[in-house]
Amino acid sequence: MKKKILGMLALIALVVGLTGCGEKVTLDQIVEKFNNSETVNLYKTYGIDINAKALKDAIEITTSSGETATTARYDLKGNILSNNNVLEGDFMGAVILIDSIGQVHGYQDGELLENINAFDEEASKYTVANEGIEYEELKEGVSIKIDISKKVPLIDMSKFYLKPTEFDMIEEFVSENTTGNQMGKLAKIAYNLELGIDQNYIYIGETDELTESAYKSVLSALEVMYGPEVAKHFKEIYPNFLAEETTVEAFTIDPNYKIEIEEDEESVFEGMKVVQIMINNKDLK
Repeated sequence: MKKKILGMLALIALVVGLTGCGEKVTLDQIVEKFNNSETVNLYKTYGIDINAKALKDAIEITTSSGETATTARYDLKGNILSNNNVLEGDFMGAVILIDSIGQVHGYQDGELLENINAFDEEASKYTVANEGIEYEELKEGVSIKIDISKKVPLIDMSKFYLKPTEFDMIEEFVSENTTGNQMGKLAKIAYNLELGIDQNYIYIGETDELTESAYKSVLSALEVMYGPEVAKHFKEIYPNFLAEETTVEAFTIDPNYKIEIEEDEESVFEGMKVVQIMINNKDLK
């Protein structure tokens, strides 16, 4: 999966937003949430320490691993917390900082991060005046401004689905005319796309039940694998998921597919409803 500067900052961008907070947010409150966050504790298990410190009119975040350490300072003027040049090594600290501000406004630890990670395209359009945050990509880093007095409303997750850009590895395999797979999870959707010689497979999982989010994610996968015309044709012959396993032309859909998970094995599909789409490449041609 491609991880660009803009993608990371788009994840940051949606965290702070428009709904007001009844009490004034303090730097001490933000730092307390930061240093006790699940993400900070998780990074410690990998030997990476990320620590925040509240100063009179600033927050300093230090990221250290072994003998290497970097510190990013966010200065506060009025309600605006800013850093004019956040370097790549300090991006994760910035993400945790924004989530910590969200926690002060009432969100659960990590709740905003899961939501905003699904809507980076929308977040990239935000400004500090309207939604409470803006950023500018620089030569080696980014400039970030955050209004700590604002809270972003969660975007309706029913609108979320995987876009074709999510399947960048599959796109490369297709262009190289080779086989391979790409697996991952984003928000409430997990996926595994497999490119073979005779058959290709799409596995899409969704928390609780398969909805329009899973269906649109399948269309995105087909577009990357075969092009927009095939995705359009699939939509015509399969306008929705059927109740039972069904074969139409080159496509076989099993909406009740059971992912085999070995004991003590972690899976992106854990606890999800999964649909399998098998595509017979010869019949499709």
